[in-house]
Amino acid sequence: MSTPDEDAQPIIVPNESDKPKKRQTSDNVLPPTPYKNGKKSLQPPGAVAHDEAAGEEEEEPDHWLDPITSKMSSKRGILNSIIQESFGQPLFVLRKAWGFITTSPGKITLLTVVISLAIMAAGYAMSVSSDSRKARLDELITNAEPVSYNAHVLYTSLSIADTTATTGFVQAGVENPTNRIKYNTAIDRATIAATHTAMSTDSTDEHLMDLVIEIQRQLPVYTGLVETARTNNRAGNPVSVAYMAEASAMMRNDILPKASELYTLTSRNVAEQQETVSRPQWIPLSGLVAAILMLLVAQWWLMRKTRRRINKGFALASILMLTATLWVSAANWATWQAGTKGFEEASGPLNSMTTARIYAQQTRTTETLSLVRRQSIQGSATGFNATSNQIKRALDEYENTVQSQTPEHQEKVTEVRNALAAWTSEHDRFTAQLSAGDYNSAVQTVLATDAEGKSSFDSLDTAMAELITDSRASMRTYIKSGLEATALVSIMVLIMSIVSVLALWIGIRPRLQEYL
Repeated sequence: MSTPDEDAQPIIVPNESDKPKKRQTSDNVLPPTPYKNGKKSLQPPGAVAHDEAAGEEEEEPDHWLDPITSKMSSKRGILNSIIQESFGQPLFVLRKAWGFITTSPGKITLLTVVISLAIMAAGYAMSVSSDSRKARLDELITNAEPVSYNAHVLYTSLSIADTTATTGFVQAGVENPTNRIKYNTAIDRATIAATHTAMSTDSTDEHLMDLVIEIQRQLPVYTGLVETARTNNRAGNPVSVAYMAEASAMMRNDILPKASELYTLTSRNVAEQQETVSRPQWIPLSGLVAAILMLLVAQWWLMRKTRRRINKGFALASILMLTATLWVSAANWATWQAGTKGFEEASGPLNSMTTARIYAQQTRTTETLSLVRRQSIQGSATGFNATSNQIKRALDEYENTVQSQTPEHQEKVTEVRNALAAWTSEHDRFTAQLSAGDYNSAVQTVLATDAEGKSSFDSLDTAMAELITDSRASMRTYIKSGLEATALVSIMVLIMSIVSVLALWIGIRPRLQEYL
């Protein structure tokens, strides 16, 4: 008989490893959920491997050496590309520069650059202006004034020739050799002066050229009439008087008025040029003053910005620019004084004395022609009284000048007055003798000479010629004074401007280094 323990079967718990394993197939395996870019893909499971392979194939190549194909080029429009290429870089540079300017070192640098440009612009403008003024003054003293003087020589020489010719015609028999030499010399000087005037006159001034050409054309006609009159006079032909009268009328009515107009125009040209170059240089001077004001304002700003009272570089630049301004102002003042006050003081007596001398010569010609024609000279257009008053006014004007205060000039003025008094006395006797019909006594009065062989008129003419020469020398001295005043202004102002700019940058350099 069996027991319950013996009949009981043992319970065997199967181990997991003992369980029969099922064959795994692809149908029973759940594929992982594919993700793309952090999101769950909605593609079917079989497409995962295909997408990965495609991604590997579409991976961008290394462009270190490969050219960019049209597929990878920018898709921006052509207009946008042009704008970006044209203005992108400049705008970037401007933004970068503006960013620097807004800083303290940028403001200091910009301030220094602006003041440097202002100083150089002011210095260069003043240098060019001063150089131009110097050139015009040089042209005035080497060309314009000599042209005016040649016109003066032409005018007076023609008048002297006419006076000498009529005086020699009065002499009986053969003409005095001294008188003939004086006439020939006057004609030669007039011819040379006309040639020099034509060569030096601006060819664009047609009126002046026409005057010179007309004088040169008529002068041989005049000399021909004079020689014809002399030939007939030596032969004793009465027609000689007619030829001499015609020659003198041609000189006084045609040639001398043209010479007078030529002298007036050239003298006016000299006066106008002198007035132009004597004006203060207001615009360049204002540039220098503006540069000084900018330097003062900049130093005040630097004092507030850097907590330092004086910047040595800016102070030196201010001193240099102030020196340049004072130098230019002094040169302008000297030029104005010499060119306006001094020039007018010298040119006024020169013109009036020249006019008075011409009047005296024409009056002398009228005297001799009246003697030749044996007619009264009362009521003549160039009356003796008018000539005497003109000479006195010219002497009074000359005595008001500074140059006449010297003993030498006072002696010449006294000589002119004495000669005028002697000529007046002789003229009164001559008029009375001619009116009374005493022809021989009238001739002796006209031809009377002193111990030196000079008549009262010759002494008067010689003394007046010396005063005219002195007046011209004084006028040229004033022009030279203005030229000397501007001699070094141009180069020195430019040098001081350059040194001022260098001083600015040397002085501002330590302040900029404080921000490094």
